[in-house]
Amino acid sequence: MNKKDKLVLSFLGFLVIVAFFGGQMWNSYKDFSKEKWVNYEGNSRQAIVKDFFDRTIIDGISEEELKSYLGEPDDRNDAEMIYYLGTPRSFFGDKEGPEEQLVFTFQDGKAIGVTRVPVSAQASE
Repeated sequence: MNKKDKLVLSFLGFLVIVAFFGGQMWNSYKDFSKEKWVNYEGNSRQAIVKDFFDRTIIDGISEEELKSYLGEPDDRNDAEMIYYLGTPRSFFGDKEGPEEQLVFTFQDGKAIGVTRVPVSAQASE
């Protein structure tokens, strides 16, 4: 093997290592934890909300169980608990569009659904 081939193989090996560790860091960025949720900055909740839904069955969860995952709601009324999400995200960063909230609907103390609602729509109700 000549010097040029060794250099190319070394470079490709380096790229594989960088891609592996970059992927690990990207995945940990998207992992849900209560600490990340409660101490959010900007749109960081948008990055972890999918992982929360992948891990958690919402239908039938009690208000207290939901608080144990997400902390106190940002707003609430008789039948809903509302958590701020931020601006929707795309592959290349934040999308332009309205800010969103998660609205958990409860009946008899148990969740019966959750929807993403633009902040402006929730405020007008």
